[in-house]
Amino acid sequence: MQLLSTTKKQLRTGLLSLAVCASVSIPTSYVHASGVNLEGLGIRAVSMGGAFTGLADDASAIFWNPAGLAQLKGAGYTIGVYSMNAKSRDKTGTTNKPLNAGFDPNKGDIFPGIYDTEPNHFDDEDELWVGAGTMPAFVMYKNYGRYTLAGGVYGVGGAYSEYNDNIYDTGDGSKIEGDVFNVIGVVAVNSSIGYQLTEKLSIGVGLDLLINFWRADLEKNYTSETASMYDYEFKQKVRKIGYGFQGNFGALYKFNEQWSVGANYRTGTDINLKGDTWASLRSDNPDLIDAGIVSDEKSDGHSNFTYGASWNVGVAYKPTTKLTFTADYKENDWSEFKWPSSNVTYDDPGILLRNDNREPGWKRAHGYSLGAEYFLDNGITLRAGYTNEESGVPPAFENTVTTTLGDIQMVNFGMGMMYNDWKVDFLVGTMWGDNGLGTSHVCYDFGVSFMKML
Repeated sequence: MQLLSTTKKQLRTGLLSLAVCASVSIPTSYVHASGVNLEGLGIRAVSMGGAFTGLADDASAIFWNPAGLAQLKGAGYTIGVYSMNAKSRDKTGTTNKPLNAGFDPNKGDIFPGIYDTEPNHFDDEDELWVGAGTMPAFVMYKNYGRYTLAGGVYGVGGAYSEYNDNIYDTGDGSKIEGDVFNVIGVVAVNSSIGYQLTEKLSIGVGLDLLINFWRADLEKNYTSETASMYDYEFKQKVRKIGYGFQGNFGALYKFNEQWSVGANYRTGTDINLKGDTWASLRSDNPDLIDAGIVSDEKSDGHSNFTYGASWNVGVAYKPTTKLTFTADYKENDWSEFKWPSSNVTYDDPGILLRNDNREPGWKRAHGYSLGAEYFLDNGITLRAGYTNEESGVPPAFENTVTTTLGDIQMVNFGMGMMYNDWKVDFLVGTMWGDNGLGTSHVCYDFGVSFMKML
């Protein structure tokens, strides 16, 4: 059996590989160009492809463009939920690379290979996340003449992933099992105000308190076919929570009853995740023990999510009183983004838990959205939307475990119904994308919301 650990010098290479792996951030959800969100807020707005910056005429304006709040009259509240189910295919599987083969958590590498006869990736091509992103929302508003106050609590991002696969050592057929479980969510607590400066111009400002919680479990077991002394077990657990603040500034100008334009700017945010991390490597292999790799560690840790500023511009056109067309352009400076695995500090670093600070190499990304809405005479509204959005994520980062989505296209359809003081909105849609390196996905979306006028 050919082993990377047959000499102490080579074992130290394996040790470094494990140390890097111990700082890996287990998968998180992809964050679109508009900041720290998945699809956005509001079933109506999302069903129009998120092309809502130049319209922003319901309570979801606290997200898309707070200046639009000034258009609202009276008071009301909205309760809703949006859910995404995603199926992903990855031809190269979850990585299992040794350090000397380019192991890099910033590129999505998850498991380290200790013996040089281990395959450098797992090969389970299909993975299904049920309810990969489920986001509830509650928003209220009240108009006071020229200004409107609004706020709410809603999920802006989330992911659930569960991965398990077996591969076999190319040298002697030893079984290698990898298992990953991850739940992550970002919840926003928002306060916003929209003010009508003139008959045509409104401005708005909002503040988001973003709460991020994260649970991750990683486990790898190597069961030797040659001798049990070569067996090893690697485990890592992460339990962290953090918060950050993000400003949201908007403007809306209505030329007339047909045309309006809007602009929105988000400041970005820095979320400092804090909590415990456990990591251990257990083995009876004397070479691994002599090299100091066998260890059991626990430490409080700090990881930073840093998102750059973003901006949207949009236009809305109403050729008739029943028909509306919208279009948005979006851009986010992902070059300032920090991936948690590349920015981690432990209070008690060790062999497996090592401090790490490096740039993940993400880039500026842009996208556009188109939407349409048509009011029928019987109180039913029909909607449709399309989004084409570039990813700021390096393609090599994306796989079935990181749950990022790459460049995406999205088509949504929606319907609204009025009943007395209630309005119900529905959404169905699909999203798909490919990173160009063999990782692709298809998502199926569903949403519903209830709005009550007070």
